[in-house]
Amino acid sequence: MDYRQQSALCWIQILTLTIGCLTFMPTLGSTTDYVIIGGSEPQKRLVSCIAEASIWVFREIFDLQEPITFVILEHTKFLQTRTAFHAYRTRLAYSNLAIRRIYLSSRVVADRDTALWVIGHELGHFVIQDGIEGHAEFAAERVRWRARQTCWSGLR
Repeated sequence: MDYRQQSALCWIQILTLTIGCLTFMPTLGSTTDYVIIGGSEPQKRLVSCIAEASIWVFREIFDLQEPITFVILEHTKFLQTRTAFHAYRTRLAYSNLAIRRIYLSSRVVADRDTALWVIGHELGHFVIQDGIEGHAEFAAERVRWRARQTCWSGLR
């Protein structure tokens, strides 16, 4: 192979890589906005859809510096973790704003309506950046509306 053929091959590789990166940019960007730990594949898909639908709310309010982590735990493990964080009043989910985590009982993702209600509420805490339940519920309505528009058709 002479110099011109190597140069042309290099340009084709660079062009292909650039087009590939530009094509998949939304996918790459969205995966850094949130992380899901635990849960089955269907549970992860449901949480992922709701999280993906709600990311625009966060981008309107503040720049996401670090991802929000969703931790899906079996219900008995969730109850043990809840006690460690002194979150005694909650039954299905709680958030830790400082470490940007949302802990979910596996019962949350048992059905779409419960998942939408609970995850929307927990994301509401992140939107308003406080632990006041009424404020979180107000913010959650935007999250739920958006998730209903984008998630339900693909998750039936």
